[in-house]
Amino acid sequence: MILADRREGGLQGSPVDTTTGSGLLHSLDRNIPLGIKLIVPVMLVTIAGTAAFGLLLAQQVRQNIETTSEVNAHHLADSAIAAFVAQQTNPSAVTYSLLTIVADEPDVIGVWIVATNAPGYPVVASSIPNDIGRQGLIDASESAAAAQNAITQNRTVQGAQVLETVAPVPNTPYAVVVITSLKSESAAITSTLVWVAVVAAVISLFEIGALMAILEFGVLRRIRRVSEVFDSFGIGGSHIRLQEGSETAGRDALFNLARRVDQKMLELSERERAGNVISELGLLALQGAQPAELTRKALDVTRQAAQLDRCFLVTAGPDGTIVESFEAGGGQTPGNRLPIWLSALVKASMQERRPILADGLGQDSRYWQAEKEDAGRAGAAFVPLAGTPDPIGVMVGVAPAGSQISGVAVSMMEAVATALSESLQRSEAEKARHESEVKSKALATVSHEMRNPLNAMLGFSNLLLTGAAGPLNDKQMSYVKRVDDASHHLLGLVNDYLDLARVMAGSLPMQPEPVVVGPEVIGVLDMLRPVAEAKKVALRAEVAQDAVAFADRLRLRQVVMNLVSNAIKFTPPRGNVRIEVAGGSNGVRLSVIDTGVGIPADRQHLVFTEFAQLRADTKGGDAGLGLALSKRFVDAMGGFIRFTSSEGAGTIFDVWLPGERSPRTTNQASDGAGDVKPKAVTAA
Repeated sequence: MILADRREGGLQGSPVDTTTGSGLLHSLDRNIPLGIKLIVPVMLVTIAGTAAFGLLLAQQVRQNIETTSEVNAHHLADSAIAAFVAQQTNPSAVTYSLLTIVADEPDVIGVWIVATNAPGYPVVASSIPNDIGRQGLIDASESAAAAQNAITQNRTVQGAQVLETVAPVPNTPYAVVVITSLKSESAAITSTLVWVAVVAAVISLFEIGALMAILEFGVLRRIRRVSEVFDSFGIGGSHIRLQEGSETAGRDALFNLARRVDQKMLELSERERAGNVISELGLLALQGAQPAELTRKALDVTRQAAQLDRCFLVTAGPDGTIVESFEAGGGQTPGNRLPIWLSALVKASMQERRPILADGLGQDSRYWQAEKEDAGRAGAAFVPLAGTPDPIGVMVGVAPAGSQISGVAVSMMEAVATALSESLQRSEAEKARHESEVKSKALATVSHEMRNPLNAMLGFSNLLLTGAAGPLNDKQMSYVKRVDDASHHLLGLVNDYLDLARVMAGSLPMQPEPVVVGPEVIGVLDMLRPVAEAKKVALRAEVAQDAVAFADRLRLRQVVMNLVSNAIKFTPPRGNVRIEVAGGSNGVRLSVIDTGVGIPADRQHLVFTEFAQLRADTKGGDAGLGLALSKRFVDAMGGFIRFTSSEGAGTIFDVWLPGERSPRTTNQASDGAGDVKPKAVTAA
């Protein structure tokens, strides 16, 4: 059982990841605008960076304030020690001095002098008189540490952070305690963080504005213009050009993308115009336009579609010499009046069968290479008319001053040249067929009137040759023999003309019957062997024993005679002609293979055309009827004939005839002349 996605016409795409994570990301990517996608990460980075900077700055502020407070506390402690030592005997004076010391220090909570040798470390003097006698201001560890040197540490007093400094009074059992409030530190840190937040907000707003401006002028506007280009092309409007398309490539990926889009859309427009040109030429050809009119129309539409300054066709003679130039507007210029550089490039293009590009007056000429992007840009293009072995001409396109011909324009010129060449070939074939019909009608009438005189001539020559009219000497016998041979040859031509006319009119009688093909082929070879030997052409046959065709015996022999004699005629000395017969009762293939001169490619379409001359160098002896008549006979017998040929290598003609058991001839075979037993046939 064939699955639906495996059937003809079914499409099987790549599996889609439908997991929750990828689906959510895809939905966010589809629905979030581009500006937010870019701004949000930048804002997050800015906020994170600002927060880190604020914390570092707050830490630095804290360290600075604490250092300042510590230095100030040590200074106050030294002042208190000096006052205590000077006025130790007067406690009131010491208290007054301590009050004076802290009067200008708003952050200092108080200064105390404690006895370190008494239990509880009582206060003996203080800037706060009520604290005199207070115990427990410091503990034993602080007292022990202060006995060696002054110490400073952070403490929490009633939920508030303070800085405590304990300094010993030299040479006494006393110590000075200074407690400084750190409220100013918190206020400074808060102020710093507020200013950092304000600066961060300003920077964020600036970043948002800058990003939006960059997105608008560098990204979004360019994207909208590219979208407008696609929309205009999709609805069939005129192509909107992007400014980037006319500039050189840069380092901005989006700029280069817009540049490539403009160039590709321009190429698509040119290809569309090229398609319209080919369609218009095809319509003109179907309408039966004359070759001259078709040529001028092709040049004119090519000039307009490719935006050329000039477009003309330079035709060539049989020997390759330039004859004249046909302008798109209808003007003609003799070949000897064309510029030398143009004539030289035209000849080179015809000889090599390749388009040539050039700049200026033939400078920097090179062959066109379609696979290279910039190889198709030049000031002038020379495109040969392909399709025929002999040169017909070259289409020349010249770009306007200051511009160049694009690669698409060269491709369009090549397509037009090919279409024009094919149309000219078809016109030549139609002309040959028309001439053939006229000749056929005239010759049929003449041939019919010639049969009676020819039969009379053959009758009298027969009387002379048999001696019924009296004896003849050798010289007279030779003359009469020549007259008899010529009369038989002429009568054969007349009969061919009449047969052709009757076949074309559908009135030629056919007597199909089972025919063993081998004996008929051998009989024809025996008749033509003297001709082949005289020309030193070897004849060979490979015939199947059971090859039985349902055909008209006389017309079959005539077909074989025409094909083999034609092969001998066009095979040079020491060449070979081989006849192959294969098949059975269901169908027979008869092939005539020669190593002759072959049929030119530009004449192969005329092979089965009446009165067609297949080679220009053939003189006399060929009325151009043998192959045409053979095809008519084969078609009338229910078969077909085809050929392959290569000039200089030879030709193969294949004839297929129905067998006695073929479906199309079964009914006829039952009414035929009976069974025919195949016999073995061999030939040298």
